[in-house]
Amino acid sequence: MSATIFVSDLLLAFLLSGCLLYRYGDWFRQRIIVTLAVFLAWYFSFLIVFIIPLDVSMTKYRHCLKENNLPLKDEDNAIMGERGNGTGYYNVTLNSTHNDNNNSSGVCYAPYSLLPSYVLPSLWRIVYWTSQFLTWIVLPLMRSFTQAGEFGFWGKLRSSLWDNVIYYTSYLIISAIIFTYILLQPGLHLNLERLKAIASSASNTWGLFVLVLMLGYGLIEVPRSLWKASLRGHSLNRAYFKLAKLMSEKADAEEELEDSLALVYALHQRIQSMSSKELM
Repeated sequence: MSATIFVSDLLLAFLLSGCLLYRYGDWFRQRIIVTLAVFLAWYFSFLIVFIIPLDVSMTKYRHCLKENNLPLKDEDNAIMGERGNGTGYYNVTLNSTHNDNNNSSGVCYAPYSLLPSYVLPSLWRIVYWTSQFLTWIVLPLMRSFTQAGEFGFWGKLRSSLWDNVIYYTSYLIISAIIFTYILLQPGLHLNLERLKAIASSASNTWGLFVLVLMLGYGLIEVPRSLWKASLRGHSLNRAYFKLAKLMSEKADAEEELEDSLALVYALHQRIQSMSSKELM
């Protein structure tokens, strides 16, 4: 039953991400790497929403066992008590071995989504570090790559790296300051786990900063823009305003086109005259 719920959540998040990507993204016209990156970003975001209730229920159950001073073992190997007759809980009897100060009976409700203890931590590591890789490296480079004006692959890649150099430089400066501070502390030593903690802390700090900076604006501006979009008179006046600006830009573009055509015609005449002189 627990594996069925877990697999159902995985499949539901997969189908929801695929349907939304098919609805709002023209994935037949995109490269496979673009579709895969966007799908993974959406899939992991929805997966967090579906998996958190399972994690909370399992954590609450383990906390109940810990409060009753029961040994925490792998749920697939340990017998924490006798299963109730279809009631969905473990009836735990406390004695002097488990708790010297309490000889009463307690009930720890075992969730139907109970999984082995290693499943969710492994899943969260995959989701977290894959999301970090997509957020800080892959998606910014892909966005700048699509907006680059170069025609070749390496030119676009070089342009995207240059566009993100300030973004990465600021992040590296912050990391260098933190590393320097840790190295100057005599009682602290860097290892892999602490490096992961530093990277996670820096990422979370930046995310909270952006959230605090943008959340207030988004909570007000998004509903207001939707409300104004529902007003036909306001939408019509806004369209008139944009139309006047677009007409001015269209006239400027036509003048630039005429100048470019005149220049091309002059160059064409000059090339023809030079070719005729060479033939003579």
